[in-house]
Amino acid sequence: MSIRKDFKIERTARYYLSNEPLSLQPYLCFVLHGYGQHPEYFLRKFEKAQRSDILFVAPEGLHRFYLQGSSGRVGSSWMTKEDRLNDIDDYCQMLDQVAMMVLKRQSFKKVAIFGFSQGVATACRWANSTNLKFETLINWAGAFPPDLNFEKALENFRPKELHMLCGDDDEFISEERLEEHLNFLKEKGLHPDLHRFEGKHDIYDEPLKTLLEQVFPIHPNP
Repeated sequence: MSIRKDFKIERTARYYLSNEPLSLQPYLCFVLHGYGQHPEYFLRKFEKAQRSDILFVAPEGLHRFYLQGSSGRVGSSWMTKEDRLNDIDDYCQMLDQVAMMVLKRQSFKKVAIFGFSQGVATACRWANSTNLKFETLINWAGAFPPDLNFEKALENFRPKELHMLCGDDDEFISEERLEEHLNFLKEKGLHPDLHRFEGKHDIYDEPLKTLLEQVFPIHPNP
């Protein structure tokens, strides 16, 4: 008979910035990658938007692995089904530390949390647990996790801007699944703004640019 023992360790995590923080940047957006992605390359999708007024911050999931076999390209994951509750607690604490380090350097007029694919569930859980003051939660090609504390989420997210984006040919999200999820959220009292675009399970330049202009006005009021 085996006996399980859990213990805490100190380890090194990392995050990537779209550029060095500038005092003239009024906006901050935390972007959480999908399964198997590398945060440095994931960040390039947002750099294409050419929004120098937004500081994009891409933390890395704490689980790294080879994408094929035992060598070559490496990607990251936020969690697996194994020991999931500890993994959730660990990445929420890590994300809080990242936010604290970034916000220690300067203040921002508006803060958003953006999740893609697997990063959506991560973004939702973190947004529902953090003391970070943010205005917008963006879920791109992913769902609110069903185990989320929705009573708490309703209180936390009611004053926030909630956006969901999904391609019309997403290979992981059928129209039926999308409709079921929207009905599920409606029952829970959440009503995110739904944005559809032509495309698959990916982030496309034009829909992203349009969304960023909506969330972060290019000419903000002083």
